[in-house]
Amino acid sequence: MNIQNSSEEQNWENVTTPLDDVERWVLATYAMWSEYYSEGGWQYIAGSSDKEKCASDMQVMLSRDWEIDNQEDLLDTITYLTALYLDDENVDLEDIETGAWDLCRACQILGMAFVAGIIDREEMMELSLMVGSIMQCYYPSWMHLYTSYINGYREWRLEDDEEDEEALEAVEAREQICRQLLIMPNGPCSVPWDLELPIEFEDDEEEDDE
Repeated sequence: MNIQNSSEEQNWENVTTPLDDVERWVLATYAMWSEYYSEGGWQYIAGSSDKEKCASDMQVMLSRDWEIDNQEDLLDTITYLTALYLDDENVDLEDIETGAWDLCRACQILGMAFVAGIIDREEMMELSLMVGSIMQCYYPSWMHLYTSYINGYREWRLEDDEEDEEALEAVEAREQICRQLLIMPNGPCSVPWDLELPIEFEDDEEEDDE
């Protein structure tokens, strides 16, 4: 019996297809990147249909693009990408209009870290749902989230040269992906935006006082 449970747990950790609507919701937050990266694999965690085969690629990308080589690096990056939203008083309209670029990337690199073997599935989901709760707080729909993501991506991609043809083409390609995903039948955004996310808030202060 124990052997069977161990085998099931191992298989569960190697699966990159979402197991329920909550995981589908999380994947939808960065489906535009997964679709771009994998050319059609938005339905898999980090666009990776095979966790074992993609692990080394994800490790390389995380290290090269994000300087993430371990769990501590990962947590530091997630904190950096979400820091603004942890204090509501610091968030203004301009932040909201472009801020999904950071929030969606936070969920993206958590998915990448799972595929890379830096964190397990439970850790990925726990942190992703924290980010997801921020998204639901500041954006009323998938359309608003994706629009903000594109605004942020455009600002980042054209930062050095607004007339850069290669950069403009990249922005247009990402915009087209977002438009397609938003209206795709049974696509990532078919999961209700206001899906209840099972986030547990721990109240340790009262316990510490006792």
